[in-house]
Amino acid sequence: MNMETELKRLLEEKDKKIEELQAKIKDLERKLKYYEIREVYQGIIPDEVIQKLVELPPEVMVLEIGKYLRGVSTLKLEKAEEKEKPAEKMAEKVEITGERGLKAKVGVDLSFTQRYDFTGSDVAMLGEDLMNALKVSEGDYIVVQKNGSVNLRVIPYSKSGFIVLPSWVREKIGAKLNDFVEVMKK
Repeated sequence: MNMETELKRLLEEKDKKIEELQAKIKDLERKLKYYEIREVYQGIIPDEVIQKLVELPPEVMVLEIGKYLRGVSTLKLEKAEEKEKPAEKMAEKVEITGERGLKAKVGVDLSFTQRYDFTGSDVAMLGEDLMNALKVSEGDYIVVQKNGSVNLRVIPYSKSGFIVLPSWVREKIGAKLNDFVEVMKK
């Protein structure tokens, strides 16, 4: 009897230890997911929103991030349109900065983030109005500069006046979301 009781006690301890370790693993996975998401969306989505998003299953989290970004960008666009007069649309306000350069507002796009936002990515999405003003087409290279410069390959973007850059580029040239950067044809 004594040996059987001791065996049960050891099995219960083992099961309890396994449960504790599984709980720790889940907690560490949640923290890792939080830091990964935070690194990608830093300056775009507030930390408290990211904390709530991490609690969701991955497929739901991606949808909620998209909804959040659409909600934020829609709100900002509506406010900007209210302030602007109809004749002063962004496409008509392409500000030329030099012989062959112009200013573009740094934006964010979920599909860009998912496909092109990684270290070493040489792609930027540029508003079609800006592409026309610079006389560049898809696949051409441009120079983006603020407090430094980077050469990037162009992909057309539907929002007028905007450029979407990889995170590493924003960090390298010191550009934050909604800052203006100079864009030139290479």
